[in-house]
Parts: sequence; structure tokens; C-alpha cells
Amino acid sequence: MFGHRMRIAACLLAAAGAGVAIMAAAPAGPAGQTISYTESETSDHAFNLGSGHGIAVGYVELSANKLMQGGRQIGHDGAECTITRLGGTADSLCSVVDVFARGQIDLAGLVASTPQGPGTFQLAVVGGTGRYQDARGYATVVPAQQPQVTIHLAG
Repeated sequence: MFGHRMRIAACLLAAAGAGVAIMAAAPAGPAGQTISYTESETSDHAFNLGSGHGIAVGYVELSANKLMQGGRQIGHDGAECTITRLGGTADSLCSVVDVFARGQIDLAGLVASTPQGPGTFQLAVVGGTGRYQDARGYATVVPAQQPQVTIHLAG
């Protein structure tokens, strides 16, 4: 999930010699299943909790996305990322909740970025509700204008 502001922030940081990354979300299914989808942004808001202005440690982005599969919406998400470290690279602590008809999947992790932006990264499946109450596994995110996400649920 790369919000509009974080894409701008990544470009600004790349020009300044530091990069920033944001999160992505993933859909779910029964244990052992792999499901892929793309994200379509619906909302993006950012603010800074730190002492700096603009892109700095404490910069927070809140975003929401439609989760799309084969042209059909299969869910939606809510996400938050906070920049925790800047330098030649940057780290963002991210938390995402994917909402589906039969429950929710919770994702979390530290996303690293270079001045060119983040490469493919993973977030941990840390829990869920409903059908996914015992969910474990990981999500693989391929950053893009509409990020490609694949969730791998442990069997």
C-alpha cells in the first residue's frame, strides 16, 4: 500500500539521498492457501508527530485501499506507517488490517527503503478475526502504482 503522499515522500527522499517505504496489505484464505490481489487507493492522509517538518522520523501516513482481484473488489484495508529511522536508508513501522466478508487479517512489520524506494518486501500475518482468527504466515508486496500483494497462510 503506497499512498500518494508516501510516493511523493519517497521521491523527495530519493532526491535528498534517503528513501522511505510504506506498507501493503494482503487477502486471506484457508491455511496453506496463497491469494493475490492489487490495491486501489481510496484515502491517504499524512502528518508529522516528530520534531521535524515534512519527511522526518515521526512522519505518519494513514491510508485505505480497495482490495481488487480480477476486476472485482474482495475487501478493503486500513493502514498506518510511521517513519522510525532516516539516513542512507529509511525504516517505516507499518500495521495493516485487511477486511473481508468472513473476517479480518492483521499484518505488521518494519519496511526498509533505499533512495530508489522499497524493493519487494514482506509483512508478517500476526492474527485475524472470524474465519482468520488463527491466521499466521506472511504477505509479499511488490511496490507499484497499484501494489501487487500475495498472502501466504501457514498450514
